[in-house]
Amino acid sequence: MKKLIEDALREINEDLESKELENITDETPIFEILDSMAILDLILELESRLQKKYGKYIQIADETIMDSKKTPFKTFKALQQFLEGKLDG
Repeated sequence: MKKLIEDALREINEDLESKELENITDETPIFEILDSMAILDLILELESRLQKKYGKYIQIADETIMDSKKTPFKTFKALQQFLEGKLDG
């Protein structure tokens, strides 16, 4: 899962060219780095990659995505845990 997310972030960062996304760690603050359009692009990229890898559509977007306190995009690790929960659920 970690590599899938890293690859999606690198894909999104090709357009953004954010220095903060060059060295991704568990504490990388995704929500602070990406604007709302980039978050939406990342969601689409992740959903596409997850569907290719697992052979089924996994919806990522929900009411918490753009909530700065509840968002699973707060950090790289939070996003990883969120997606692993989606797969298990």
